[in-house]
Amino acid sequence: MSLNETAPAKEAFEGLSRIEGFLSPGSVEAKDPTVRATAPGPVLLIGAPGVGKGTQADTLAKIWRIPKISTGEILRANVTNGTALGIQADEIMRRGGIVPDHVMTEMVAGRIAVPDAEAGFILDGFPRTAKQAQWLDGHLAVHRNFVQLTIINLHMEPQKIIDRIIHRRICPWCKTVYNTRLKPPRLNGRCDLDGSALIQRNDDTIEVFQERLDAFKRETEPLIEHYRGHRIFMTLDADRPAPMVTLDIVASIARLTS
Repeated sequence: MSLNETAPAKEAFEGLSRIEGFLSPGSVEAKDPTVRATAPGPVLLIGAPGVGKGTQADTLAKIWRIPKISTGEILRANVTNGTALGIQADEIMRRGGIVPDHVMTEMVAGRIAVPDAEAGFILDGFPRTAKQAQWLDGHLAVHRNFVQLTIINLHMEPQKIIDRIIHRRICPWCKTVYNTRLKPPRLNGRCDLDGSALIQRNDDTIEVFQERLDAFKRETEPLIEHYRGHRIFMTLDADRPAPMVTLDIVASIARLTS
C-alpha cells in the first residue's frame, strides 16, 4: 500500500486519539492550545440526512460539556412523561398527522430553559424550516439577550451519502454504527463490542432515503440560505472520518470566536 493510500487512515487515527484526549477533563489545552473546551454558546448542526449530524452532536456535547438537544428525544420524552404538549403531539401522530410548529417550538423552548443549557446547547434536528429558524432567532433575542448562534453546515454529495447509508449497519443493543465499506466490523455481521447480529434500518434503502433527501432539499436548503449571512456560519466537508470532522469543527470555531 502506498503512502498516499495510508495517509487518510493515519490522519483519522491521529484525529481519534486527539478527540479521546479531549474527553478527559482538563486535557484539551494540553493536547492542542488552539482548541477551546469552552462551549461557543448555542450551536446548530444542519445538513442532509446521513452526513453524520448525530455523531458530531454526541461528540461535541462531550467536548464542550453541554447538552445535545434532539427534537426526536424531546418529543419522546414529552409523550412518555404525559405532559400537556406530549399528549397533544401523541394524539396528532396517532391520527397520522405532523406535529405543528407551535407544539415543537414550545417543547424546544422548555428544554433550552433547563439550567444545563445555560452555557450552551447543540440543536440536532431543529430548526428544520426557515419559519422555525425565525422563531429561534426571536426566542434567543428575547430570552438569551441576542446570544450569537453558531451554525455548522455539514456538506456531502448526495451520491456519497446514499453510498454511506445503504452500507450502514447498526447494533440493536449498544447502537454502535458500522459501514460495511468504510467501517466494517471485525467479524462480518457482528458487533465488535457485544457480538450481536447487526441490522439494517428499514429506511436505509435507496428508495426511502431518496425521499428523505428530496424532503431535505425542499425544506432545509432555504434554512441554509436563511443562516448563510450569520456571523458564525461554516460549511464543512462531512465526507471524512468522523474524528477529522470533529477536529475541524472545534478548531474552526476556536479561530472564529477567539
